[in-house]
Amino acid sequence: MIGFTQRETVILTRTSPSRLAYLAKTGVVIPSHHVDSSADSSHMDSNCRYDWEQILELRAINHLRQKTSLQTIRKIVAFLETHGSDRYLHNKHLIVTSNTVDWIKPHPNTQLPQIVQVVGPANKHVGQLKIPAIPPVMALVNEVWEAAQRSNVIDFERFRQRAQTP
Repeated sequence: MIGFTQRETVILTRTSPSRLAYLAKTGVVIPSHHVDSSADSSHMDSNCRYDWEQILELRAINHLRQKTSLQTIRKIVAFLETHGSDRYLHNKHLIVTSNTVDWIKPHPNTQLPQIVQVVGPANKHVGQLKIPAIPPVMALVNEVWEAAQRSNVIDFERFRQRAQTP
């Protein structure tokens, strides 16, 4: 047996069979293996299998559902697909506010992430980059250590003793 049955998926993800059917119908999470597509969606389908990534995805969707609607979740997935990212939500850092969803996207060339608006009111500013105010703490630590090493004023050996080693 490959993957998790629909019944196991319901238990592992705390999702109802009808929610699984809806997510499959809307293309948000389609079972990785589904032999009998004519089965009644209100009954457990023994031919339906979900892989590990889909289990994590369904759990992520449950967490997002506490803050936003399924329609918004579909918009997030559509945005990710159209902007060259994988469509998974479980490996994204998303910030949900009352009327927007932002994605903290790692930047490939810098330690400073990009913040991208994924969903907004009336779809305004979707895809817009937002500028983070400060870099991650390790970037700040590294900057201080580099400044200490280059300095003609600071005794680097004494600095090393007083500062926490990164």
